[in-house]
Amino acid sequence: MTDDSFRVERIGAVARCSMNHPQTMNALNLETGAPMAEAIHRLVADASVSVIILRAEGDNFCTGSDLALLGDNLDPGQLRGLMNRANAMLLDLYQGPKIVIAEVDGFALGGGLGLALASDLTLATERARFCCGFIRIGAVPDLGVSYFLPERVGLLAAKEIALTGDILEAPRALAMGLINRVVPHEEIAAEVLGLARRIAKAPAEALAWTKRNLNRGVRVDLITALDIEAHVQPLMLMTQAHKEAIRKLLSRIAGA
Repeated sequence: MTDDSFRVERIGAVARCSMNHPQTMNALNLETGAPMAEAIHRLVADASVSVIILRAEGDNFCTGSDLALLGDNLDPGQLRGLMNRANAMLLDLYQGPKIVIAEVDGFALGGGLGLALASDLTLATERARFCCGFIRIGAVPDLGVSYFLPERVGLLAAKEIALTGDILEAPRALAMGLINRVVPHEEIAAEVLGLARRIAKAPAEALAWTKRNLNRGVRVDLITALDIEAHVQPLMLMTQAHKEAIRKLLSRIAGA
């Protein structure tokens, strides 16, 4: 498998990233995971990128670890290496400064569910199917699912999803708060790109701090959240991006 297993298309400040091994339902293994993790890490460090779109070619988003690595074929060292690489990539996506939008079609299964939920926004087609299927194979959630799932839907619903291994169709996933929107599959690429480009128009530093503060805000008390805001906001108001935005706003008001 070459680097073609993970494609990156640059559209201004948007990086549109596609897993490209549909023959294995975009499952993750040692060959396909490395180019993906390396590309994501480069994009997170790239100052010219504001938004990352994470999507997949073919009919499925990602079905988690390649089954060829499991069962009687299990090599604990290989699996540990794959998981370490995947975990570092999840941290890049979730804690990094870029806004991440997941575009999900077909199955987001097992670790693929974790990959989809590591995003800041998750849009899915009506054909999307979400499944925390670890219990079906005598395993426990990994690739961040035990963290991201209760964050999205609450602990009680997360336990039901994880303990049953039920498949969630897109409308139920939307109703539970697992995803942001359901979009017809023939329209989702354009809608996700449009959303990404609209978000990318904002100053990159403001986007990064907004993401960081919101991620922190749900895990701290109100006083701490207010202290964080009071620390960051003066820094934002001193940036050239803020000053230019205010000048443009005042000019529009004056011309109204």
